[in-house]
Amino acid sequence: MKSWLWTGSEYTAETAIPFTDRGFRYGMSLFETLRIWNGSIEFWEQHRRKLHSACVERDFPVDEKALRRAADVLETADVNGVARIYVTAGDGSPSAPAQPRIAILLEARDAEKSDCWEIGFHDDAYRAPFGGMKTGNYWFNADALTQAKARRFDEALLFNDYAELVSACCANVFLVHGERISTPSRSSGCREGVMRDWVIKRRKVEERRLRREDVVNADEIFLTNSWIGVMPVATLEGRPLGPRSTSSKLAGEMSRMREAR
Repeated sequence: MKSWLWTGSEYTAETAIPFTDRGFRYGMSLFETLRIWNGSIEFWEQHRRKLHSACVERDFPVDEKALRRAADVLETADVNGVARIYVTAGDGSPSAPAQPRIAILLEARDAEKSDCWEIGFHDDAYRAPFGGMKTGNYWFNADALTQAKARRFDEALLFNDYAELVSACCANVFLVHGERISTPSRSSGCREGVMRDWVIKRRKVEERRLRREDVVNADEIFLTNSWIGVMPVATLEGRPLGPRSTSSKLAGEMSRMREAR
């Protein structure tokens, strides 16, 4: 893994952040996950704008120069994989004003080989921080994914205290009922990811509150995030789903777009 910290004027290669950083101490950090392939950052401007908006929403002073220079670092790193840009609250007491520290992590990965996943339910209620904002408070998601993997699933679906579908552990979720495509709204706690936006711009999608019965009765389910793109779901709790026509078409569109870059 490669990593860099912003010094105020440039990024320097570093292997750690100070223990005094509130991103480490309290999980007070915001992030965006990006796919890097052949020296190209997928959807860079969309990710940058989302991270900027999240900083504004949480009263983190935004260093536009630092965010823009992050692209130069990643495009010249000569690594295919997944990157995360973190903006932490920096040093200080829990209630002190943010003094942001910006870090970049880049992990080499091989291309995803699966063309569909098997998923299950996670039964513990998920409480998404700040309505689904991407923060460093990710332990619940990681633990839920670990439990799913132990059950031989690729992912698991999360529900909030009101039994509303939120997302998968590390992906957004879409349901297909006939010709109707739906996805959880942010009011349920979903993350407003770039790939989620990509699907919504290409298909008529209804953002609404969804429950377990909506999932069970879906003809198709598919997941999205910046690494997998669009991932059709083959089975839910071991039960095969129907033909994956909508999700396979979207996955094909994403694959062609990536090949054209």
